[in-house]
Amino acid sequence: MKLKDIFKLHHYLGTFFFIMFLIWFLSGFVMMYKSFPFLSQKKRIEHNQVISLEESSLVHPSIVFEEYQQESNNSLRVNTILGKTVYHLVTNEGKLVSRFAHNKKGIKINKPLAIKIARNFTGINSNAIATVLNKVDQWIPRPRYLKHLPVYKVKFKDHLNTFVHISSQTGEVLSQTSYTDRLWAWLGPIPHWLYLKEIRSCKTLWSQLCIWLSLLGFIMSLSGIITGVARYRKKPKARFKRYKNKWYNVHYYTGLVFGLFICTWIFSGFMSMSPFNWSQGAILSAKRSKLWHGRSDYLKNITDEEWTNFKHSIMSKSVKEAHFSSFSGKLFSIQFQTNLTSSICLSNLSYRLSEADLSEQVNYLDTVDFVYNIEQIKDYDNYYYDRHNNKKLPVYKVSTKNDIVYYVDPANGKMLLRSDIKNKLERWLYHGLHSLDFHFLINNRPLWDIVMILLLLGGTTVSLTATGLGIKFILRKRRGFLKRRYKRR
Repeated sequence: MKLKDIFKLHHYLGTFFFIMFLIWFLSGFVMMYKSFPFLSQKKRIEHNQVISLEESSLVHPSIVFEEYQQESNNSLRVNTILGKTVYHLVTNEGKLVSRFAHNKKGIKINKPLAIKIARNFTGINSNAIATVLNKVDQWIPRPRYLKHLPVYKVKFKDHLNTFVHISSQTGEVLSQTSYTDRLWAWLGPIPHWLYLKEIRSCKTLWSQLCIWLSLLGFIMSLSGIITGVARYRKKPKARFKRYKNKWYNVHYYTGLVFGLFICTWIFSGFMSMSPFNWSQGAILSAKRSKLWHGRSDYLKNITDEEWTNFKHSIMSKSVKEAHFSSFSGKLFSIQFQTNLTSSICLSNLSYRLSEADLSEQVNYLDTVDFVYNIEQIKDYDNYYYDRHNNKKLPVYKVSTKNDIVYYVDPANGKMLLRSDIKNKLERWLYHGLHSLDFHFLINNRPLWDIVMILLLLGGTTVSLTATGLGIKFILRKRRGFLKRRYKRR
C-alpha cells in the first residue's frame, strides 16, 4: 500500500470514528472509578436471611427435584426467600428451577410479593410500583438474564429513585440501582462498552460489533502513526506551526505524542473480546471440569450421611446461603455467613486437601503433563490478582511442565483460575495495556490515577481535534457534492 493510500485511509476512517473515539476517551475518565452497576454475589448474599434452623425444613433435594435427579450435571445452592428455605437448581440444559424445601412447590412471584421481596432486600419503606418485564432492560442487559424472564421491576419513590429487578424463576434480586448509579452508567460503561440493551442482550451481535469496530479503530490509529511519522521525516526541522489550520496542527502534534498509547488502548480493547477464539479462557473445559470434580451430580448421589452432615453444619452456624461443589469425588458445602465464608467436606468431616491430592488430580487432567511445583501463596501475583482485593487468599498455585498454572481454593478444591501461555499473553495484551494494571502503578496510587488521567487527556485532545477536522471534512464534501449536482442541472 502506498503512503498516499495510507493517508487517505486514515482520513476516511478518522472521519467515521471521530465521535466514537471522543466518547470512548471521555467515558474512560468515568470508568476509572465507576463501572456498570452489577449486583455482586457477595452483596446479594449479605442481604439474605439466615437459613431456617429447623432440621425438618431441609428435605433431601433428590426428593424435591425428583424428575431431575438422573441428570449428570446439576448444580445446587440453598438460601431463603422471605424466611422460607429454597433450593435453586441449574439443570444440564442451564434451566433454572427453584422450589421451597418444605413442600416442594415452585416459586410463584406476583407484583405484591415482588414489592415485599424488594422491601426486604433494600430496607426501603417508600411507596413502590411493580411492573412485569418480558424482555431484558438496560439494567439487566446480559443474555444470562434471559432465563429469569419474566422479571419484576420494582420502582421505589424514595430520594434515590431506586430500581430493583427480581427474577420470576428464583424469587431473587438480580439488580439494585439508584439514580446516581444509572447516571454514572450512562456517562461511563454504557457508551464505553456499547452496553445498550438492544445490542448487549444478543451476545454474538455485541461481540462481533466490538471486535470489528475496535479492529477498524486500530487500523485507523496505526495509519495515523504512520502518517505522522512520515510527515515528520519529510520536514524534520519545521517549526511547531507546521500547519496553518490550528485543528490540524494540534491534532498532528498530540497524535505524535499520544498516538502509540491510543493505538495500544484500541488494540487491547480488541483483545479483550478474545477475537476468533484464540484463547481458551481461564476456566477448565467441560470435559476436564468433569474429571476435576469426579462427581457432578449433586442430587441422587448425595448420601444420607452427607446430607445429615450438611444439616448439622447449617444448624450450628448462621448461614445465609450454601453452595455445593465437589473435588475428586468428595462433596463440599461452601457456606456464606455475614463477612465469613467457610467450606466443609460433607463426605468426610475430617478431610483436608493435601498437596499430594492436588498433584494427583492435576496430573489426572492431562496424562502427558505433570506437576513440578505446588506452593500456597498469600499475596496476589501477576496472573491471579484483583484490583479490589476481593479474590480468595491464600490459594494453592500449581505449576506444570507445560507451563500451565492452576490456582485452587485449599478449603474445597475449587478451581479458581487456569492460566496457560495464551491466557498469560492475553492478560498483558488486554488488562496490562488497557487498564495499566502493572503492579508498580496500581500498588502506588495515586500514581496510577495521574498516569491514566494524563494519557486520557492526550487521547481526548486527539479525538476532539479529529472531531473538528471530521466535521469540516464532511461539510467540505457536502459543498462539493451540491456544487457538482448544481452544475449537472
